[in-house]
Amino acid sequence: MVMGCFATDTAVTSLAGQRWQAELKRGWRVGKVPNGGYVLAIVGQAISAALDGADPLSINAFYLEPTSLGEATIDVEPLRTGKATQYATARLSQEGSLKVLATAAFCDLDRLNGPTNRVLTPPDVSPIETFDTHRPKAALDIHNTIDIRLVNGGEFFTSGEPTNTGEFIAFMQYHDGAAIGAIDLLMFVDMMPPPAFTLVPNVGWVPTVELTVQLRGKPAPGPLLCRATSHTLMRGVTEADCEIWDSEGELVALARQTMKVRSMA
Repeated sequence: MVMGCFATDTAVTSLAGQRWQAELKRGWRVGKVPNGGYVLAIVGQAISAALDGADPLSINAFYLEPTSLGEATIDVEPLRTGKATQYATARLSQEGSLKVLATAAFCDLDRLNGPTNRVLTPPDVSPIETFDTHRPKAALDIHNTIDIRLVNGGEFFTSGEPTNTGEFIAFMQYHDGAAIGAIDLLMFVDMMPPPAFTLVPNVGWVPTVELTVQLRGKPAPGPLLCRATSHTLMRGVTEADCEIWDSEGELVALARQTMKVRSMA
């Protein structure tokens, strides 16, 4: 199994009590700001470490201020431990300023069992080899780390004009070939192009206010198939929903985030 840069770049070190230290690194930025999903994955690593290696089941995070490259501390408060579902809160700070506040439920995803009835179906698409790696003109850190193959929505990046579809579909995997685990999904749900790009012209920055991620299982080896949609954009606020399907067609993650849409005009 290939140990990739994600594992290194989200690693946390135990300090006193339930305080953990991490370093936000290059390779995961959108512009100058570390991607919100990458930051959430670091928070997830700290919570998992505090809960004896448990997997995220559901995590909700508010982004109070943009983060930056460099050291960060994560203070974890376990709320309920030793049960099938464990709960905790976490606060990520940099230079004494609170940046991210998260509340989470963790479990052992391998032990989930119970009734299943999945109405949602994966996008019907051709194999990943059919599509080229997406490399936009304005290079971002994340495109050197994540191999994104746009399946639907690529015409926006050709014309620059909104298509009013509110949707992007893409395959995603690591450029370095690393395996994708449960905590990785906290990052991948925020790696899709914002669907708000397709809704109005001259979209510049789309900062995340709040992000909720729900996991349904650990992904099988291979690329992920992701669908991101926005159904409304009202007074500069939009929602973005993301589904992630693994290489065997299993739904492994769902996410919704509240985002503000900033115009370049």
